[in-house]
Amino acid sequence: MANPLTLYVPVSQNPVIQQQLPALAAGFVQSVKAGLDASKIVHYARLALIPNLSGKGIQAICLITTFDKAMNPYLEFFWKNKSTRTAFAGIAAIALNPPKPPVGDSLTAFENFINSNNLNQPKDLYQAYPQLVAQIQEAFKPKPPTKSPSKSATKGGSKKSR
Repeated sequence: MANPLTLYVPVSQNPVIQQQLPALAAGFVQSVKAGLDASKIVHYARLALIPNLSGKGIQAICLITTFDKAMNPYLEFFWKNKSTRTAFAGIAAIALNPPKPPVGDSLTAFENFINSNNLNQPKDLYQAYPQLVAQIQEAFKPKPPTKSPSKSATKGGSKKSR
């Protein structure tokens, strides 16, 4: 059964951080892709910047994922992966109210930060299929390329001139 994470983190309004947010968001998925792929439990992941009501600047970061397993085993995997731990620590560092202790200090601090900023619970997720990521990947493995026959073999060899 899949579970949701909707991590909503209001961010600092510091002008330097505000200026950096679009570039950080643009590179976020690529920076965690290897960790997400290695987990073999993440169905989907995306990050959205929520604008301030004034239309100027960013109010919050919203990270939305759908994953297999329960929340804390999911978080433990990402705690152990350097790139994903760094990415989550980066989100926590630019929070309007950064966690104390910082999320990079311990698995417990990491779990507390994520769980306290998660807007959803498992009961909130509609799931159209029961398969796990590993089952889906196994069922839809890319097929190895097939050798295409040479042109001469498909047309009965070379043509003789008349």
